[in-house]
Amino acid sequence: MTEISRRFESFIKSANKNLADKGIILPVKTDRGIEIGDVLIVSKDNLKYVYFRERVYGEIYLNSAAIKIANLLALRKNADLVDEIYRLDQEYGKWFVDNQYLLALEKRAKDRGDHDRADMLWARYQESRDRAQTAKTKVERLIAQR
Repeated sequence: MTEISRRFESFIKSANKNLADKGIILPVKTDRGIEIGDVLIVSKDNLKYVYFRERVYGEIYLNSAAIKIANLLALRKNADLVDEIYRLDQEYGKWFVDNQYLLALEKRAKDRGDHDRADMLWARYQESRDRAQTAKTKVERLIAQR
């Protein structure tokens, strides 16, 4: 190994240690997914799965939630925060799926000429959309403040 290679390797190790001290672990893209320390994020369709030892956090909807969960797990920090972020992400996912379904039903009712049902479904869609947005805002605020 040349002197330049040793210096470069030493610089990289030092930079990674400084980032880890600040609570940041750099992600590495692999053929299995994205690794953050010993945590693996796998994307399937629009959902993310975070694997850490024997534990799996499945069907994560928001990219920011998956990344924050992986970072917290890799740094071995605040398991309660991980669980809260995951819970809020699942709440967002529930409302998001619900509003997509209601929107499709509303469109079908309109296409059939059933305007009363379409109006009722539109109202339910708007409520579901607002709840999804509220849940997303909550999880993003929680991620940003920690």
